[in-house]
Amino acid sequence: MNKFYLKLALSVFVAAIAAVMPICAQNPVVPPVAPRITRGPVAGPVMPAGTADNFERAVTVDPGLNLTLCVTQGNVKINGWNRSELRVFVQDGSKFGFKVLETSPKTQAPVWISVPGLDNTNKRANPTDCIAGGEIEIDMPVNATLKFTGQETSTTVDTLRKVYVKTIGGDISLRNIAEGITASTYEGGVTVERSSGSMSLESTTGNIVVFEASPSEIGDGFQAKTSGGAISLQNLSYRQVEVNSISGSVAFSGEIRNNGNYSFATSKGSIRLALPQNAACNVLATYGYGTFNSEIPFKLQTENLTGGDVKNVVGTLGTGGSATVKLITNNGTIGIKKL
Repeated sequence: MNKFYLKLALSVFVAAIAAVMPICAQNPVVPPVAPRITRGPVAGPVMPAGTADNFERAVTVDPGLNLTLCVTQGNVKINGWNRSELRVFVQDGSKFGFKVLETSPKTQAPVWISVPGLDNTNKRANPTDCIAGGEIEIDMPVNATLKFTGQETSTTVDTLRKVYVKTIGGDISLRNIAEGITASTYEGGVTVERSSGSMSLESTTGNIVVFEASPSEIGDGFQAKTSGGAISLQNLSYRQVEVNSISGSVAFSGEIRNNGNYSFATSKGSIRLALPQNAACNVLATYGYGTFNSEIPFKLQTENLTGGDVKNVVGTLGTGGSATVKLITNNGTIGIKKL
Protein backbone atom coordinates (compact mmCIF):
# COMPACT_ATOMS: atom_id res chain seq x y z
CA MET A 1 0.00 0.00 0.00
CA ASN A 2 2.76 2.39 0.89
CA LYS A 3 4.66 1.51 -2.27
CA PHE A 4 1.53 2.26 -4.26
CA TYR A 5 1.23 5.77 -2.80
CA LEU A 6 4.95 6.38 -3.21
CA LYS A 7 4.81 5.53 -6.91
CA LEU A 8 1.74 7.74 -7.29
CA ALA A 9 3.46 10.74 -5.65
CA LEU A 10 6.54 10.24 -7.78
CA SER A 11 4.43 10.16 -10.97
CA VAL A 12 2.70 13.41 -9.99
CA PHE A 13 6.06 15.12 -9.29
CA VAL A 14 7.52 14.03 -12.66
CA ALA A 15 4.41 15.26 -14.47
CA ALA A 16 4.66 18.63 -12.75
CA ILE A 17 8.31 18.99 -13.74
CA ALA A 18 7.49 18.11 -17.34
CA ALA A 19 4.77 20.76 -17.42
CA VAL A 20 6.99 23.53 -16.05
CA MET A 21 10.05 22.91 -18.24
CA PRO A 22 8.51 24.36 -21.50
CA ILE A 23 7.54 27.53 -19.64
CA CYS A 24 11.08 27.97 -18.26
CA ALA A 25 12.50 27.38 -21.72
CA GLN A 26 10.31 30.17 -23.10
CA ASN A 27 11.07 32.57 -20.18
CA PRO A 28 14.61 31.79 -18.99
CA VAL A 29 15.74 33.39 -15.76
CA VAL A 30 18.41 35.99 -16.52
CA PRO A 31 20.74 36.97 -13.70
CA PRO A 32 20.74 40.70 -12.91
CA VAL A 33 23.40 42.78 -14.69
CA ALA A 34 25.34 45.32 -12.67
CA PRO A 35 24.65 48.90 -13.90
CA ARG A 36 27.38 50.45 -16.08
CA ILE A 37 29.16 53.42 -14.55
CA THR A 38 29.82 56.13 -17.13
CA ARG A 39 32.70 58.47 -16.29
CA GLY A 40 32.59 61.80 -18.12
CA PRO A 41 35.09 64.69 -17.99
CA VAL A 42 35.80 66.16 -14.60
CA ALA A 43 33.56 69.17 -14.03
CA GLY A 44 35.11 72.59 -13.47
CA PRO A 45 34.35 74.87 -10.57
CA VAL A 46 30.67 75.54 -10.04
CA MET A 47 29.82 79.14 -10.98
CA PRO A 48 27.70 81.11 -8.53
CA ALA A 49 24.08 81.53 -9.55
CA GLY A 50 23.59 84.42 -11.94
CA THR A 51 27.20 84.70 -13.14
CA ALA A 52 26.49 83.29 -16.62
CA ASP A 53 23.19 85.07 -17.33
CA ASN A 54 21.99 88.27 -18.95
CA PHE A 55 20.56 90.81 -16.56
CA GLU A 56 18.98 94.22 -17.17
CA ARG A 57 17.49 96.88 -14.94
CA ALA A 58 16.28 100.46 -15.40
CA VAL A 59 15.26 103.25 -13.05
CA THR A 60 13.99 106.82 -13.39
CA VAL A 61 16.65 109.35 -12.32
CA ASP A 62 17.35 113.05 -12.16
CA PRO A 63 18.81 114.50 -15.43
CA GLY A 64 21.90 115.61 -13.50
CA LEU A 65 22.65 112.09 -12.30
CA ASN A 66 25.98 111.14 -10.72
CA LEU A 67 26.77 107.46 -11.36
CA THR A 68 29.40 105.53 -9.41
CA LEU A 69 30.41 102.29 -11.11
CA CYS A 70 33.07 99.62 -10.63
CA VAL A 71 33.70 96.85 -13.17
CA THR A 72 36.25 94.07 -12.69
CA GLN A 73 36.05 92.68 -16.22
CA GLY A 74 34.16 93.31 -19.42
CA ASN A 75 33.71 95.32 -22.58
CA VAL A 76 31.98 98.45 -21.25
CA LYS A 77 29.98 100.87 -23.40
CA ILE A 78 28.39 103.91 -21.76
CA ASN A 79 26.21 106.30 -23.76
CA GLY A 80 24.30 109.45 -22.97
CA TRP A 81 20.67 109.75 -24.08
CA ASN A 82 17.87 112.31 -23.77
CA ARG A 83 15.93 110.46 -21.10
CA SER A 84 15.71 110.81 -17.33
CA GLU A 85 16.46 107.14 -16.98
CA LEU A 86 19.39 104.89 -16.12
CA ARG A 87 19.52 101.54 -17.91
CA VAL A 88 22.17 98.88 -17.20
CA PHE A 89 22.51 95.65 -19.17
CA VAL A 90 25.03 92.91 -18.33
CA GLN A 91 25.61 89.99 -20.68
CA ASP A 92 27.16 86.79 -19.30
CA GLY A 93 27.78 88.35 -15.93
CA SER A 94 26.62 88.70 -12.36
CA LYS A 95 23.41 90.28 -11.22
CA PHE A 96 23.42 93.79 -9.76
CA GLY A 97 21.29 96.32 -7.98
CA PHE A 98 20.77 100.08 -7.80
CA LYS A 99 21.80 101.80 -4.58
CA VAL A 100 20.42 105.32 -4.22
CA LEU A 101 22.92 107.47 -2.36
CA GLU A 102 21.10 110.80 -2.73
CA THR A 103 17.88 112.18 -4.17
CA SER A 104 17.27 115.57 -5.77
CA PRO A 105 15.42 118.04 -3.53
CA LYS A 106 13.71 119.42 -6.65
CA THR A 107 12.63 116.30 -8.54
CA GLN A 108 12.83 113.78 -5.65
CA ALA A 109 14.41 111.44 -8.20
CA PRO A 110 17.74 109.72 -7.54
CA VAL A 111 20.62 112.11 -8.30
CA TRP A 112 23.45 109.87 -7.06
CA ILE A 113 23.41 106.11 -7.68
CA SER A 114 25.90 103.27 -7.40
CA VAL A 115 25.60 99.88 -9.09
CA PRO A 116 26.78 97.15 -6.70
CA GLY A 117 26.94 93.53 -7.75
CA LEU A 118 24.89 90.98 -5.82
CA ASP A 119 26.51 87.95 -4.18
CA ASN A 120 24.36 85.00 -5.22
CA THR A 121 26.70 82.24 -4.02
CA ASN A 122 24.59 81.61 -0.94
CA LYS A 123 21.44 83.24 -2.33
CA ARG A 124 22.07 86.32 -0.26
CA ALA A 125 21.69 89.90 -1.39
CA ASN A 126 24.95 91.10 0.08
CA PRO A 127 26.34 93.80 -2.23
CA THR A 128 29.87 93.56 -3.55
CA ASP A 129 31.81 96.54 -4.78
CA CYS A 130 31.92 95.70 -8.50
CA ILE A 131 30.08 94.01 -11.34
CA ALA A 132 31.51 91.91 -14.18
CA GLY A 133 30.37 90.55 -17.51
CA GLY A 134 31.24 89.86 -21.11
CA GLU A 135 29.40 92.92 -22.44
CA ILE A 136 28.15 95.75 -20.24
CA GLU A 137 25.96 98.48 -21.76
CA ILE A 138 24.80 101.55 -19.87
CA ASP A 139 22.52 104.37 -20.99
CA MET A 140 22.25 107.47 -18.82
CA PRO A 141 21.21 111.15 -19.17
CA VAL A 142 23.50 113.32 -21.32
CA ASN A 143 23.90 115.80 -18.43
CA ALA A 144 25.14 113.08 -16.09
CA THR A 145 28.55 112.67 -14.43
CA LEU A 146 30.30 109.30 -14.43
CA LYS A 147 32.83 108.06 -11.88
CA PHE A 148 34.17 104.74 -13.19
CA THR A 149 36.82 102.40 -11.83
CA GLY A 150 37.82 99.19 -13.56
CA GLN A 151 40.33 96.37 -13.57
CA GLU A 152 40.53 94.53 -16.91
CA THR A 153 38.10 96.51 -19.05
CA SER A 154 37.80 98.04 -22.48
CA THR A 155 35.87 101.24 -21.81
CA THR A 156 34.02 103.51 -24.25
CA VAL A 157 32.10 106.58 -23.07
CA ASP A 158 30.09 108.83 -25.40
CA THR A 159 28.10 112.04 -24.82
CA LEU A 160 28.14 112.81 -21.12
CA ARG A 161 28.73 115.99 -19.13
CA LYS A 162 31.78 114.97 -17.06
CA VAL A 163 33.80 111.78 -16.75
CA TYR A 164 36.27 110.30 -14.23
CA VAL A 165 37.74 106.99 -15.41
CA LYS A 166 40.50 104.95 -13.79
CA THR A 167 41.40 101.41 -14.88
CA ILE A 168 44.21 98.95 -14.20
CA GLY A 169 44.27 97.48 -17.71
CA GLY A 170 42.52 98.19 -20.98
CA ASP A 171 41.97 101.03 -23.45
CA ILE A 172 39.83 104.06 -22.67
CA SER A 173 37.94 105.85 -25.45
CA LEU A 174 36.05 109.08 -24.68
CA ARG A 175 33.93 111.10 -27.11
CA ASN A 176 31.70 114.17 -26.84
CA ILE A 177 32.37 114.87 -23.17
CA ALA A 178 31.15 118.40 -22.46
CA GLU A 179 32.70 119.66 -19.22
CA GLY A 180 35.84 117.78 -18.30
CA ILE A 181 37.76 114.50 -18.28
CA THR A 182 40.03 112.77 -15.80
CA ALA A 183 41.25 109.46 -17.21
CA SER A 184 44.08 107.10 -16.33
CA THR A 185 45.06 103.52 -17.18
CA TYR A 186 48.13 101.46 -16.29
CA GLU A 187 48.15 99.12 -19.28
CA GLY A 188 46.30 100.66 -22.18
CA GLY A 189 45.84 103.74 -24.29
CA VAL A 190 43.64 106.81 -23.89
CA THR A 191 41.78 108.37 -26.84
CA VAL A 192 39.72 111.57 -26.59
CA GLU A 193 37.65 113.04 -29.43
CA ARG A 194 35.54 116.19 -29.72
CA SER A 195 35.45 116.96 -26.00
CA SER A 196 35.66 120.03 -23.78
CA GLY A 197 36.59 121.07 -20.29
CA SER A 198 39.60 120.64 -18.06
CA MET A 199 41.50 117.46 -18.96
CA SER A 200 43.99 115.25 -17.16
CA LEU A 201 45.04 112.12 -19.06
CA GLU A 202 47.57 109.52 -17.95
CA SER A 203 48.83 106.14 -19.12
CA THR A 204 51.71 104.00 -17.92
CA THR A 205 52.41 101.84 -20.97
CA GLY A 206 50.04 103.14 -23.65
CA ASN A 207 49.63 106.00 -26.10
CA ILE A 208 47.54 109.12 -25.58
CA VAL A 209 45.71 110.51 -28.63
CA VAL A 210 43.50 113.61 -28.56
CA PHE A 211 41.50 115.20 -31.41
CA GLU A 212 39.60 118.49 -31.20
CA ALA A 213 39.57 119.36 -27.52
CA SER A 214 38.85 122.76 -25.99
CA PRO A 215 38.10 124.42 -22.65
CA SER A 216 34.48 124.69 -21.54
CA GLU A 217 35.18 127.74 -19.40
CA ILE A 218 37.99 130.24 -18.89
CA GLY A 219 40.99 128.78 -17.10
CA ASP A 220 40.50 125.14 -18.10
CA GLY A 221 43.84 123.46 -18.71
CA PHE A 222 45.11 120.34 -20.45
CA GLN A 223 47.55 117.74 -19.08
CA ALA A 224 48.77 114.49 -20.62
CA LYS A 225 51.36 112.12 -19.21
CA THR A 226 52.65 108.69 -20.22
CA SER A 227 55.61 106.61 -19.12
CA GLY A 228 56.04 104.23 -22.03
CA GLY A 229 53.98 105.59 -24.91
CA ALA A 230 53.64 108.38 -27.43
CA ILE A 231 51.42 111.45 -27.15
CA SER A 232 49.66 112.86 -30.21
CA LEU A 233 47.56 116.03 -30.00
CA GLN A 234 45.59 117.69 -32.78
CA ASN A 235 43.50 120.87 -32.76
CA LEU A 236 43.67 121.77 -29.08
CA SER A 237 42.24 125.16 -28.11
CA TYR A 238 43.72 125.40 -24.60
CA ARG A 239 46.05 128.13 -23.44
CA GLN A 240 47.50 126.02 -20.63
CA VAL A 241 49.03 122.79 -21.98
CA GLU A 242 51.44 120.47 -20.16
CA VAL A 243 52.62 117.27 -21.87
CA ASN A 244 55.15 114.73 -20.59
CA SER A 245 56.43 111.38 -21.85
CA ILE A 246 59.31 109.38 -20.41
CA SER A 247 60.16 107.15 -23.35
CA GLY A 248 57.91 108.21 -26.21
CA SER A 249 57.56 110.88 -28.84
CA VAL A 250 55.37 113.98 -28.56
CA ALA A 251 53.45 115.45 -31.50
CA PHE A 252 51.31 118.60 -31.53
CA SER A 253 49.35 119.98 -34.47
CA GLY A 254 47.32 123.16 -34.18
CA GLU A 255 47.39 126.82 -33.22
CA ILE A 256 49.34 128.54 -30.47
CA ARG A 257 46.93 130.81 -28.59
CA ASN A 258 47.79 134.31 -27.39
CA ASN A 259 48.91 134.43 -23.76
CA GLY A 260 49.25 130.67 -23.83
CA ASN A 261 51.76 128.62 -21.87
CA TYR A 262 52.77 125.35 -23.56
CA SER A 263 55.19 122.74 -22.26
CA PHE A 264 56.18 119.62 -24.23
CA ALA A 265 58.75 117.28 -22.67
CA THR A 266 60.10 113.79 -23.14
CA SER A 267 63.13 112.03 -21.71
CA LYS A 268 63.74 109.77 -24.68
CA GLY A 269 61.95 110.71 -27.89
CA SER A 270 61.39 113.39 -30.47
CA ILE A 271 59.17 116.46 -30.27
CA ARG A 272 57.34 117.53 -33.43
CA LEU A 273 55.18 120.64 -33.74
CA ALA A 274 53.04 121.41 -36.80
CA LEU A 275 51.96 125.07 -36.61
CA PRO A 276 50.33 127.61 -38.94
CA GLN A 277 52.81 129.56 -41.02
CA ASN A 278 51.87 132.79 -39.20
CA ALA A 279 52.42 131.27 -35.76
CA ALA A 280 53.89 133.75 -33.26
CA CYS A 281 55.35 132.73 -29.92
CA ASN A 282 58.46 132.64 -27.76
CA VAL A 283 60.38 129.36 -27.87
CA LEU A 284 62.65 127.88 -25.21
CA ALA A 285 64.19 124.62 -26.43
CA THR A 286 66.41 122.30 -24.40
CA TYR A 287 67.82 119.10 -25.86
CA GLY A 288 70.68 116.68 -25.38
CA TYR A 289 71.60 114.18 -28.08
CA GLY A 290 69.69 115.53 -31.05
CA THR A 291 69.00 118.61 -33.14
CA PHE A 292 66.68 121.61 -33.29
CA ASN A 293 65.21 122.93 -36.55
CA SER A 294 62.24 125.02 -37.71
CA GLU A 295 60.55 125.50 -41.10
CA ILE A 296 58.86 128.65 -39.77
CA PRO A 297 61.17 131.69 -39.58
CA PHE A 298 62.91 131.55 -36.22
CA LYS A 299 64.70 134.54 -34.72
CA LEU A 300 67.47 133.35 -32.44
CA GLN A 301 68.00 135.35 -29.26
CA THR A 302 70.38 133.22 -27.20
CA GLU A 303 72.07 129.90 -27.82
CA ASN A 304 74.24 127.66 -25.68
CA LEU A 305 75.61 124.68 -27.57
CA THR A 306 78.83 124.18 -25.62
CA GLY A 307 77.52 123.49 -22.14
CA GLY A 308 78.21 119.77 -22.19
CA ASP A 309 75.46 117.34 -23.10
CA VAL A 310 72.66 119.88 -22.68
CA LYS A 311 71.94 122.50 -25.37
CA ASN A 312 69.68 125.53 -24.95
CA VAL A 313 68.07 127.65 -27.66
CA VAL A 314 65.88 130.70 -27.00
CA GLY A 315 64.15 132.64 -29.78
CA THR A 316 60.87 133.68 -31.37
CA LEU A 317 58.64 132.36 -34.11
CA GLY A 318 57.19 135.04 -36.36
CA THR A 319 56.59 138.23 -34.47
CA GLY A 320 57.03 136.62 -31.08
CA GLY A 321 53.81 137.50 -29.33
CA SER A 322 52.60 136.73 -25.81
CA ALA A 323 52.63 132.92 -25.88
CA THR A 324 55.49 130.79 -24.57
CA VAL A 325 56.40 127.32 -25.82
CA LYS A 326 58.87 125.14 -23.87
CA LEU A 327 60.39 122.12 -25.61
CA ILE A 328 62.54 119.64 -23.67
CA THR A 329 64.06 116.31 -24.69
CA ASN A 330 67.12 114.53 -23.34
CA ASN A 331 67.61 112.25 -26.30
CA GLY A 332 65.79 113.18 -29.50
CA THR A 333 65.22 115.85 -32.11
CA ILE A 334 62.99 118.92 -31.92
CA GLY A 335 61.30 119.95 -35.15
CA ILE A 336 58.80 122.67 -36.06
CA LYS A 337 57.10 122.50 -39.44
CA LYS A 338 54.37 124.38 -41.29
CA LEU A 339 50.79 123.19 -41.33
